[in-house]
Amino acid sequence: MPILSLSRPLPQHQILLRLFWMRCIATLAQVLLVAGAYLGMELSLPLTPLCAVLALMLAFNGLTWWRMRLAYPVREPELFFQLFVDVSGLSALLYFTGGATNPFVSFYLPALAVAAAILAPRYAFMLALYSFTCYSGLTYLYQPLHIHDHDQAMAYHLAGMWVNFLVSAALITWFVTRMSATVRARDAQLAQAREQQLQDERIVALGTQAASAAHEMSTPLATVAVIAGELRIEAGRNGALTMYRDDLAIVEEQIAACKTALDRMGMDVQVRHADISAPVRLTDWLRHFVDAWRLRHPAVSIHLSLPAETGPVNNQQLVGQILLTLLDNAAQAVNEGGKIDMTLSMQRGEAMIRVVDDGPGIAPDLLKRLGYEPVRSSTGGKGIGLMLAFATARQLGAKLALASDGMRGVSATLTISL
Repeated sequence: MPILSLSRPLPQHQILLRLFWMRCIATLAQVLLVAGAYLGMELSLPLTPLCAVLALMLAFNGLTWWRMRLAYPVREPELFFQLFVDVSGLSALLYFTGGATNPFVSFYLPALAVAAAILAPRYAFMLALYSFTCYSGLTYLYQPLHIHDHDQAMAYHLAGMWVNFLVSAALITWFVTRMSATVRARDAQLAQAREQQLQDERIVALGTQAASAAHEMSTPLATVAVIAGELRIEAGRNGALTMYRDDLAIVEEQIAACKTALDRMGMDVQVRHADISAPVRLTDWLRHFVDAWRLRHPAVSIHLSLPAETGPVNNQQLVGQILLTLLDNAAQAVNEGGKIDMTLSMQRGEAMIRVVDDGPGIAPDLLKRLGYEPVRSSTGGKGIGLMLAFATARQLGAKLALASDGMRGVSATLTISL
């Protein structure tokens, strides 16, 4: 039987939880009122049926507590039944304590206010009609309270009306404010989700545009590279072109830099298009990934630490995109002779891949913006890669976090579920 943790209830379970606490408060108030009337005012009350009704309300509240632990959705008919029981219990208590002459007869109002807030109009109208019927019946059918001193009876009645107003106002205010807070929190979550969706759409569009630009620029760059190479060879044989040899060398260097930048928009075929038809252990996949990445940055030292056993890795292509961005950024940040440490650790069914460099670090104000908006860095980047990495992590349901003391190194941690 599916069980729901009460620390993270579903939205309808939150409403049921509030009804539970309202019933607790109302039942406690009714117990105190019965005890006060019997012991303090020395009124002759039928304690046996009153205690039976209160005991049934407490038992029903216990069943409600058990119901909240079940992960089945709470629908409107069930919420209507909850309030129906509250009205019925109140009507039974009023029947044995003076009926409509009881100053606490307006206890019907909190239940009706809650029904109007959480139920569809037809259910709220049905509960209102039922409450009206009970109230009307209590004007004729009830067990009267025998108070021979009319002045004292009026004083008791006024005091009861004051307590009734206090408790009713407290219950209605408490429930309505809670409901308003829930609605505001839901609206905030929806707004955040819409904003996140728009941001992800912009990032995906940016990634698509970058891939298209890389594809369109590859052929012209290859053509320019061939022409520049031929001109450089011709400059060695033609004296008229000798004076342009250095310029041609610079052109070839710039073409190579453009090719490198285009390569960073994609992944090596061994990594991006890895065969994921069969399950691959995360340790084996990471070892192969790092070996392929070393070919991109042969001058950068990287140390890989892996545990003995891990489970299979899913979504290899998306995970590889994230790690490629993190490693490329680390390679740009490290000083000459610097190194990168990549560590894999396992904890409670999750894999934590940590990439740490010994570069100059990132300022705190800049660190907060990375991954969420374009940011110009000291290495010439604009933070687009990290924006794509964060969007990919959200798509995977993974967590990506950056940390730096602003003076020494950057630590990037990717947490994925296995």
